[in-house]
Amino acid sequence: LAPMWWSDKHNKHHALTNEQGADEDIATDPFLYMWAPDPSQDSPLRKIQHYIFPVAFSFMFALWRVDSLTVGIDAIEKKRRGARGEMYALLLHYFVLLTVFPITVWVPAVFLSGLLSAIIVTPTHQSESMFDDYQSDWVTAQFRSTRNAVTTNPFSEWIWGGMQYQLEHHLFPSMPRNQYPKLRERLQKFAADYKIPGGYRESGEFEILKMNWELYRDVANADAVPGAPLSRGRMGQQGAIMASDTPAMKLAKQQ
Repeated sequence: LAPMWWSDKHNKHHALTNEQGADEDIATDPFLYMWAPDPSQDSPLRKIQHYIFPVAFSFMFALWRVDSLTVGIDAIEKKRRGARGEMYALLLHYFVLLTVFPITVWVPAVFLSGLLSAIIVTPTHQSESMFDDYQSDWVTAQFRSTRNAVTTNPFSEWIWGGMQYQLEHHLFPSMPRNQYPKLRERLQKFAADYKIPGGYRESGEFEILKMNWELYRDVANADAVPGAPLSRGRMGQQGAIMASDTPAMKLAKQQ
């Protein structure tokens, strides 16, 4: 995966978590819907999404690879700094992948890793608050849009890879993940002291998966809603940045 693509995508997700039309991580339609869509944006797949979601999950890494190459090509055309070097590295990666590893190895690896990663990363946000407008109180928005998973055994602790502390990761993304357990109690106190709506949210590792499945089921059974927010196309706070004469805007234009 190209670092430039990941930086663009994931930084936007951290800045605009669960903001409808801006956060790409919840723009998974027409395969999975987080809310009942406008009839013009609906798909027959929505009615069975709670049954077929593992298939959509399995394609996550494959789609990310396609997106990474697409963004890489676009970055070269726009002459973004470092774009050519990243594309050369990607091409070298695929040359090694396709010539050294048999297709019976790398194809299952891509789809199995996509399934496992999606199972872990999706429930910590999708069953929480969704926003139809820009959230000016970023800290409160992170609390409201994020739920941690409480792991119950060493294997789960390992396989979640630190993503069970999703709120800690969002608020302090550069902090080493082995420090997250120490931060947990401080964030719980912060939420209580400042009366954050919903407080510090966490559920058992299996309960949080059940909550995510119930979301898919409930949205599948709901009727389409005329005028429902689109999952793509709204600039969010990026619009404010690009419309103003700020250092952030100047940096964006340079890139």
